[in-house]
Amino acid sequence: MCREQSRAGAPRLVPSSARTYSPCQPEVLIGLDPILPGASARVRVFSASIESFLGRLLVMTKRILREEFGVHVGRSRFRTADGWSWPIQLVAIDDATRVAYFDAGDCTIGIHKRLMYTAKDRVIADILRHELAHYFTHIEHHASGLEESSHGARFQATCDRYGLSSEARRASIEICRQNDLIEGELANEAVIARFQRLMSLAESDNEHESALAIVRANELMVRHNLDATALAGGDPREVEYCVRLVLPAKRGSPRLSAIAEILREFLVFPVHVKEGLEVTGTRSNVEHAEYIAAYLDRALAAAWRRARGLDPKRRLREKPFMTAAAETHVGKLRESRARLPAEDRNALVVLGKELDWAGRGIYGGSVHTTSSTYRNCRASRSLGARAGAELEIRRAVTGRGTIGLIEDR
Repeated sequence: MCREQSRAGAPRLVPSSARTYSPCQPEVLIGLDPILPGASARVRVFSASIESFLGRLLVMTKRILREEFGVHVGRSRFRTADGWSWPIQLVAIDDATRVAYFDAGDCTIGIHKRLMYTAKDRVIADILRHELAHYFTHIEHHASGLEESSHGARFQATCDRYGLSSEARRASIEICRQNDLIEGELANEAVIARFQRLMSLAESDNEHESALAIVRANELMVRHNLDATALAGGDPREVEYCVRLVLPAKRGSPRLSAIAEILREFLVFPVHVKEGLEVTGTRSNVEHAEYIAAYLDRALAAAWRRARGLDPKRRLREKPFMTAAAETHVGKLRESRARLPAEDRNALVVLGKELDWAGRGIYGGSVHTTSSTYRNCRASRSLGARAGAELEIRRAVTGRGTIGLIEDR
């Protein structure tokens, strides 16, 4: 028996409507030095201090747009002379070599977080002018294609048109290229190492020990986050968050949605973007989520293949199967969390709210929750629930051979 069923999905990055341009061919111009699209991940970060810094950058950017580029500036967009509306999107990044970038794929300007401590406003303003010059070069030439040299004749013509100084035109800058920019946090790296050692226990032939691997990893992450909040003086907003693409995908799918639901239990904020599934969280949580996402992707795909192979003539539905698998596995993880002291459970509620704040803030508030309706199928849900209950790690993260969950050949 089938019926219509509605379910809220993971948040999606949804652009605002109105008469706007939606770029479709990303060209990444990074750190005052261009890189090829997709050549290197850009680590976006967010915290209370960074939120304040981005607010200051927004004021500076609007002033430059209004006074030097001569465009009409609204609350979150600017309008060019031809009537098109373009977004003003600023994000903070943490990168060992790049100071700033303009990403034509989503019309975003990224500025290194260390600039709020190491650079004077005049230097920051010149960096913003440089990236805005890339932005306006993209606006003028996106239809015909950008030239191979990012700082070539078209870019220089844009700089001439708006009277940019030689300092603003430079393709490199020495700020933030010092040794203290090495990525990573020693405390987080220790937790990640413990996480990997815990995963290695799943190589045991003891099925009970293997089945508890993810649950124990989840408990480790919960405790680490509670401790980190305590070290931050009880203010989770002073904890720094970052974002990473953990599962590339050309389009959404029931499996991707199920993975997003499970990842929520690992203290990350999953968002569907055009490139796939991204998560926001502390650096160690994001590292953990990347491992878990890869496992779940293989595990759920294998479980779905097995379910369909039980009776090839029976027509199963993937959406209710994956939904039930996620719900069952999430329930197993929450059973473990319910055994925590009341004080810790309350702290986790606060962490969840702050993670939601950071997840939305890191995308500039342009995250919306969507819901979907699907035809339910009792048989599909039953098989999915069984698959969710059986999720277990059979190989270590660093072990030899296949890395996966309940993977079949």
